[in-house]
Amino acid sequence: MYFIYNLFIYFSFPLILPYLVLKSIKRKGSLSGISERFGFYPNINIGDKKVIWIHSVSVGEVIASIPLVMELKKRYPNYSLVMSTVTETGRATAINKIPFLNAVVYFPFDLPFSVKNAIDKIKPVVFVMLETEIWPNFLRALRGKGIPAILINGRISDRSYKRYLRVRFFIKEVLKNICVFGMQSAADTERIINMGADKEKVERTGNLKFEHEARDISSDTVKKLKESLNITEDKDIIIAGSTHRGEDEEIIKAYQTISKAARELPLLIIAPRHLDRLPEIEDILKRYNLSFIRKTMIKKSEASSKYHVILLDTIGELSTLYSIASVVFVGGSLVPVGGHNILEPALYKKPVLFGPYMHNFKEIAEGFKNKKAAIEINSSDEMAREIINILNNPDIGRELGERGFSVVVENKGALEKSIGLIGRFL
Repeated sequence: MYFIYNLFIYFSFPLILPYLVLKSIKRKGSLSGISERFGFYPNINIGDKKVIWIHSVSVGEVIASIPLVMELKKRYPNYSLVMSTVTETGRATAINKIPFLNAVVYFPFDLPFSVKNAIDKIKPVVFVMLETEIWPNFLRALRGKGIPAILINGRISDRSYKRYLRVRFFIKEVLKNICVFGMQSAADTERIINMGADKEKVERTGNLKFEHEARDISSDTVKKLKESLNITEDKDIIIAGSTHRGEDEEIIKAYQTISKAARELPLLIIAPRHLDRLPEIEDILKRYNLSFIRKTMIKKSEASSKYHVILLDTIGELSTLYSIASVVFVGGSLVPVGGHNILEPALYKKPVLFGPYMHNFKEIAEGFKNKKAAIEINSSDEMAREIINILNNPDIGRELGERGFSVVVENKGALEKSIGLIGRFL
């Protein structure tokens, strides 16, 4: 089966590579990332310590990994920590949010020679992957070199599960290369076993996304953050975080309705998931005659009353900005993307709204809804109605925020279990 898989990879790769190069150029990424994806890391310098290699695909996985990486640093100070990502935004987030990492690299293409180059260069004693990144050649090469591969915070989405079951005869062989599986939920545990994982190797450890420390940010810090954006202390702020194409116009429609019905004109902050979409969001704002400014263009002397909308054009600041919000909508959920992390604003006790497409965070979303700790909306009209209610009745927002925070606290425990799994191999 590996022969057929590699035949497919080699034939399709020449078609995929130009797309990846153009995508990198479009998003103003460095083409040096392409060479890293072939397993060439000329600038890496990790010294003589043993290496723990942690793989986090993109922003969400990087953020989820922070408590884990911090604990590994604390418990195993004599090891170097290397993180790999697939996306440019994931890489930037890792560099900004986890500065003590010994190296941040791009994960190699799953080509036999790329995989060999990468493993020979980094020389990990253990490989830890977050969520579910199943790369057959890479995992097979690790096993061939006697390097244990560990799956942490494992999750199998509905769509991925259906795809994996179609090729179960192959996936079952690939999963033999993984030493232990730490899965988020009972459903994820059942799915990975059905895909062919050895039942004895599978454990339910919970979700690392609940493991971030409570963020009791001081009022002085919040005040300074608002001042940096020229926002007055009593201004209501709506944050739409990690938005995708198809959501921004719905958010803007809702904002126009809110502006007419709220007690005072609120400020809207839109943080697109991908910054290359900023021009198209600006075009939508122009069509709706709304004034806007990019965050990096704000001048100290410029009053926030001059614009309706701030566009967040930086990476790694959104989670902190949630601290100044009056209400938060988490994107990727009004369109069938699968949603994004609602726990980040919940840690600040902020009232959270999300759309119906939360399949990437299904268990978390259901837990919040069952506890009446967040609000699911299905349209811009519903969004406007719920936000108006929260802004005009602050106690409702505070109660939502407190319940959301309680859900986070009640679900802790995944960190200790995950560290325990990794510790078996160190």
